[in-house]
Amino acid sequence: MPPVTAKASEEFADPDLSPGAVRRLWRRVLYLTPELLREWVREDLKSLGVWAPVAIGAGAGAYFSLKSEPAWMVAAGLVLFTLISLVTIRRHSRAGGAIAAALLLMAIGFAAADWRTQQVSAPVLTRDLGIQSITGELLSIEDRTRGQRMVIALHRIEGITKRGLPARARISWRGGDIEALPGDIITLRAGLGPPPPPAAPGSFDFARQLYFQKIGTVGFAVSLPQTTSITALSEQQTIRTRIEKLRSGLLARITNAAPGPGGAIVAAIVTGKRDAITPISEVALRDAGLAHLLAISGLHMGLATGLIFFAVRFTLAAIEPLALHFPIKKWAASAALVSGFFYLIVSGGSWSARRAFITTAIIFFAILVDRRALSLRNVAIAASIILLTTPEALFHPGFQMSFAAVTALIAGYEWLKNRADPDRSFSMLSRFRRYAVGLAATDIIAAGATAPFALYHFNRVALYSLPANVLAMPLMGFWVIPAALLALLLAPLGLDAPAWRLSAAGMGAILAIASEVSGWRGAVSYTWQWPLAALLVMTIGGLWLCLARSPLRLVGVFAIPLTIGIVSLANPPQIFVAASGMNAGIIRSEDEGGMLVYSARRDRFSAMVWGEETGLGGREIKPQAMATAGLCDKFGCVADINDVLISFISSPAALAEDCRRADLVIAFFAVSNIDRRSCGTALIDRRSVWDRGAHAIWSRRDGEIQIQTVLDKSGRRPWTGD
Repeated sequence: MPPVTAKASEEFADPDLSPGAVRRLWRRVLYLTPELLREWVREDLKSLGVWAPVAIGAGAGAYFSLKSEPAWMVAAGLVLFTLISLVTIRRHSRAGGAIAAALLLMAIGFAAADWRTQQVSAPVLTRDLGIQSITGELLSIEDRTRGQRMVIALHRIEGITKRGLPARARISWRGGDIEALPGDIITLRAGLGPPPPPAAPGSFDFARQLYFQKIGTVGFAVSLPQTTSITALSEQQTIRTRIEKLRSGLLARITNAAPGPGGAIVAAIVTGKRDAITPISEVALRDAGLAHLLAISGLHMGLATGLIFFAVRFTLAAIEPLALHFPIKKWAASAALVSGFFYLIVSGGSWSARRAFITTAIIFFAILVDRRALSLRNVAIAASIILLTTPEALFHPGFQMSFAAVTALIAGYEWLKNRADPDRSFSMLSRFRRYAVGLAATDIIAAGATAPFALYHFNRVALYSLPANVLAMPLMGFWVIPAALLALLLAPLGLDAPAWRLSAAGMGAILAIASEVSGWRGAVSYTWQWPLAALLVMTIGGLWLCLARSPLRLVGVFAIPLTIGIVSLANPPQIFVAASGMNAGIIRSEDEGGMLVYSARRDRFSAMVWGEETGLGGREIKPQAMATAGLCDKFGCVADINDVLISFISSPAALAEDCRRADLVIAFFAVSNIDRRSCGTALIDRRSVWDRGAHAIWSRRDGEIQIQTVLDKSGRRPWTGD
């Protein structure tokens, strides 16, 4: 075998990834020597810093995957043990030190998640309370298409002791306009219950999301909130109240100046209050692959701060004494940072907006300290900060898709930059051509990076996102955002209404594009729920492809066929039982009519989730009642699935007979312990669901019945009320 030469090493260090070159590269791989492999490994070890958030996220994920809450000593012990190991091992082995450092970061991620859970700890309701009188401080209020939604810091709930009182409640109201303002002490009557559990095993856990917002109960108001007193607020409460009043006033200002769907979306982009967006607009943007325009993301923060940066720098550059003697680029970066912080405040400071601000702030801070602004290292720093301060972000689709897109884009453009033609033309036509090609390349890279997460979380992917984004993004960057920034600058003078209307008109044009593209045949592709293993494999492969520096990065490509294999082997459940214990659904193929449910009126949201997880389309499907398919009598319904007889009953009178003849009985009532023991078959009743959450059921062709519950997937954690 030939020895490794410096020339060969350089050839492999920066490989040409064109199709022909890749084939030649793989032919040379057949003749690799251990020396060359070691050189590649040494090259990748130089950039281990960009893997820090991956290790931190792995530790946080390990914490959240536990089925019960660990003692605080576990996290402390892990950090201490891995720290000692790092100090000991790194003296003797660089590779061993790298492994020890990764384990330390994982332990830190585990500890950060544990610490965060304890910091937001507050009581969570575990049962419905019915209509109760509540008193508390109004923290925020959001306009929705069907009323308003409040977040209240609770002072009292009728019949609940101080010890069991949740910190906050989220209450919906569908009556007249609420006159109370954030900071007021209000009282109202509302139906209260626990935060909604997952609608199916493995589906999105809203209870966990609300737990980290300190919301321990949700409900609906049956009386108009009344202001009882306006107490003296602390400095922090005063600032928060003023911010909420600013946001609410700005929302009203925008929607009054630009009523309609376009104005509602502009208001959401500026204030973060997106509940006034019509369902039609939301569906059109989602099915066209433009849903990312609705969230306060790095796109909006980057456009807003970038426009400020270039406007300030262009203005200062026109003043010759300043341009020659002062660091105007740093002044522009400072102005962009201030504008980004203002945008963060106005948009409500949600964690997704904080994520966007942190990412953007690091870029401009790099300019202030004369460092490279756009780099994978800066992205790693931003991701690490977010995961250490809000580890729950790890499971949010926005966090995953945002950093997947940014990481892939930076890695892709770094690769393209090394192959740019230094003699390329800078004529107007050439610049426009490069802009168009760059826009298309950006969408292709971003769409490819985010598609696995869209498929995992939403079970759908927009197939025509490329033409939609190519048409919409220039309008967003050159029309909507600049007009909105102009409106904000003119707002103190009272001259902002025309600019808001201009911005809303641009968004109306984007909505027209979304409506057209989403109406194309086959605009959306659906899939059943991906196994978590498939997402992990695809994520690791994608990270390896983007973060590794040597030709070993090509190993990440093998994640694609491996993921396809894992997904193709997964089978969705055939039966679901709702978390309420009062409804169930049978999943059939689209040729057989789609989904059948015991009751078409109950648990509609659960039925939507079942449709999404089995690839039927979620909101687009209309479940039919089992009775319409001729499966029911006055006592219940019966279905034969793969020669397994399933009985659905709502009357105790049918229990004994169905226990004798059915392979599985699903009872929509609580079965006594005596009847449960006497039932000679598998039984799921309301008590089973109350204790273990929603159920998913597989009927195998060999007659075997497999049952999985929310408790099996999630365990008993603080956000479940246990």
